[in-house]
Order: sequence, then C-alpha cells, then structure tokens
Amino acid sequence: MKQRYRIGTVAAGSLLSVVLLTGCVTSMHGYSGVDNEGKREFLTYAAAETPVCLTVSGTPFAGDEATMATAAAKYASGAVFGSSATFTADCGSTAHPDYRIVIHANRALVGSPDQLCELAPMPKAEETGKLRLDAAFCSKNEPLSTAWSEAPMPSGIDDPAFRQMIRTTVNELFPRERDRDRNREVLRVSTLPVPQVWN
Repeated sequence: MKQRYRIGTVAAGSLLSVVLLTGCVTSMHGYSGVDNEGKREFLTYAAAETPVCLTVSGTPFAGDEATMATAAAKYASGAVFGSSATFTADCGSTAHPDYRIVIHANRALVGSPDQLCELAPMPKAEETGKLRLDAAFCSKNEPLSTAWSEAPMPSGIDDPAFRQMIRTTVNELFPRERDRDRNREVLRVSTLPVPQVWN
C-alpha cells in the first residue's frame, strides 16, 4: 500500500510540475529507429573534427533564416549533456556535411519524420502566439533523431527564452540512456506522457 501511494505521488507531482510551469519551455524527443546510444555515437563522429552543421527553416523574427541559424548554432554549442559538440551555420566548413541538425520554426508538418530532413520548404503554421521548434539530426535525408519544443513567442533571437528553446531542443535530440530509463518509469506509473519542462 505504501509503495502504491509513493508511486502515485511521484506521477501526480510530475504532472503538477507541468501545470505550474506552463509559461516555460515544453519539449520532448520523438521516435527514431536509432537508439539513444547510437544517436550520441553519430553525434560524436560528426563533431570529432569540426562543428556540426545546423540550419534553420522559417523565422518568426525580424531578419532572415541565416541570421537565426547563426544565433541557434551559437546557443546549441555545448547544450548536449555530456558532449563537447559544437555547431555552426557555415555548413560548408564542416568535416562531415552529410550530418546536420535542421530546425523548423513554426512550420506545418505533415507526413513522416523524414520530412524534417528534406530540403523542400514547408508551409507556415497558423499563428498562435507561441513558437514551435521541430528539429531533426539528419544523415543526408534520413532522420537519426527528432525532437520538438514549444513556448510563448520570444521577442527575438536575443531573447533568453529563445536561447533556452534552442538548447532544450538540441539536448532532446540526444537523450542519455538513463534519461530513457527514467522516462520509461514515469510512463509505467502513469498513462499520460510527461514532457520535459524547462524554465
């Protein structure tokens, strides 16, 4: 009986945290055919000699995609827990250009996750007062990992909220094995998935 009470309390506490932090960044990693260890091994290889390519599709702010990508690459560098990987918007300078992170800002996604790695532009999503980032770590046109984050619309690329969104999204692309195990435990005690929420 005590064990059941404790498990129920943990699940309820997790859900309560989501409710209390609704003004923060909500994020979650998506499905992939590559396990977490594999995702991180691919990243280690891609980042071994030079920064990893990072591109952006769509921008809700003043300025162009190249400006947003430069800021995003700066914020993403060092964001992956346990990794020294850095990123650059100058994709021509990378040692492994087939590997890249693509971030879509407020795009209407339809179809499979493969769409995230395709070069064809996607239509804009309806304006909701929020910023939604959908990201993929790609090997050519194949998604090795996917993730998303959402938050109230930041004021621009210099807004700390935007910086946190980028760092959270990129980190979600490369979850550690123990993160996966913890997520499985939460799902075991609750039928509702609990997304990651960051201040």
